[in-house]
Amino acid sequence: MPLWIGAHDVVELLDEGALIGGIRSGFQEWVTTLPEPQRFHSALAGIPQTPNQAEVMILAPGALPSLPAFTVKVHAKYPTNPRQGRPGIQGVIHLLDAATGELLALVDSPPLTAHRTAAAGAVAADVLARPDARSAAIIGAGAQGEMQFAYLTRIRSIDRVWVYDLNPQAAQAYAVRRQAEGYRCEVASTVAEAVGDADIIVTATWSQTPFLTRSMVSAGAHITTLGPDSPGKVEIDADLLASGRVVCDDLALARAMGCLHPWPDRSFGAVTLTAVLRNEVSGRIDNRQCTIFGAVGLPFQDLVAAWQVFQSAQRLGLGQILP
Repeated sequence: MPLWIGAHDVVELLDEGALIGGIRSGFQEWVTTLPEPQRFHSALAGIPQTPNQAEVMILAPGALPSLPAFTVKVHAKYPTNPRQGRPGIQGVIHLLDAATGELLALVDSPPLTAHRTAAAGAVAADVLARPDARSAAIIGAGAQGEMQFAYLTRIRSIDRVWVYDLNPQAAQAYAVRRQAEGYRCEVASTVAEAVGDADIIVTATWSQTPFLTRSMVSAGAHITTLGPDSPGKVEIDADLLASGRVVCDDLALARAMGCLHPWPDRSFGAVTLTAVLRNEVSGRIDNRQCTIFGAVGLPFQDLVAAWQVFQSAQRLGLGQILP
């Protein structure tokens, strides 16, 4: 009988350290003989009562040779959700047996997606950021700004944080949470102020205009850009991409909808995180080089996280059995 694993159980069952290790292994294991990751987007414009920018998104198949299951994820993306307190992304991950197609579990997607995305950011930062990186700038004080910082602290000893958000109240609330955890966190009035002295920069926004430029960023900084995961979204300008070492989770998706999409005739010498982790290509060359991780998000990451949660739910007797 399949399980329903809700948001509360997802948070209880996830092991952040183990997830970072699993995502790292997944990138190293991921091979070209696997099915190409597919991301299907469809705008919901014209459907009565749907807000502006609402869309549906499907990710499939999440698969790795070492795991006996695969995933299909269905999301509703509502950047301007009219219901207060509801997330911008809602949906469910289907975990299925690879041998039989049997449904093993339905997993509440927003918390799982937030964790697996942050784990991928941590893997990239660990291999690309300077070993002595100690400060971070968070651009976008939403769910990913929160989760990325939590995972960053597992791979670097962060002692100073700047946060910027278009909503000053959200930035202030973010700073209060970090301060309560013992971090020195300041609210910046501009993006430039936030990133100027930061060793690691995370941008997690809905922006459709580049806002991070080469002149803003200090030498040797590492940047994770998460916003561009569908056509039209962009955070980093072409000059900054051209001046740094660009590493993507998937080059085809980066060109189709990610950080490379606005410049179809330029490659920026981009390589994959898989190639860097396998030591097939270089990542950071020296401590003055800027590194940029362009993350669209890959289906196998859903599988790694969902399989971990499912295994733990079975072992601990959590989750709700579905008829």
